Amino acid sequence: MIATIPQTEINDFAVKIGYSPQELLRQSLIAFIWSNLQDVKTEIFHIQKQYKIDKPTDFEKLYETGIIEEKDTWKDYQQFDHLFYKQEILETFLKQLA
Repeated sequence: MIATIPQTEINDFAVKIGYSPQELLRQSLIAFIWSNLQDVKTEIFHIQKQYKIDKPTDFEKLYETGIIEEKDTWKDYQQFDHLFYKQEILETFLKQLA
């Protein structure tokens, strides 16, 4: 169970370390998004390496050419496509915060 920290404690902490509460929240979001983005990029890299592809449309080309079978790789394709989507969302929000 995660403890709930009262807003007053967060405000006090921010002031003690020389930040406004808004800047503390902004910096926390940046760190959180950056960490998640690195995890997503790592997962993308593993799939890219496994199938020797760069983007989700490359998966489709492998299916079309018969190099791989959908029944054996469909979950990887879905995950790969979702990871690209998630990466785009995280990068967009990170740019908004910067």
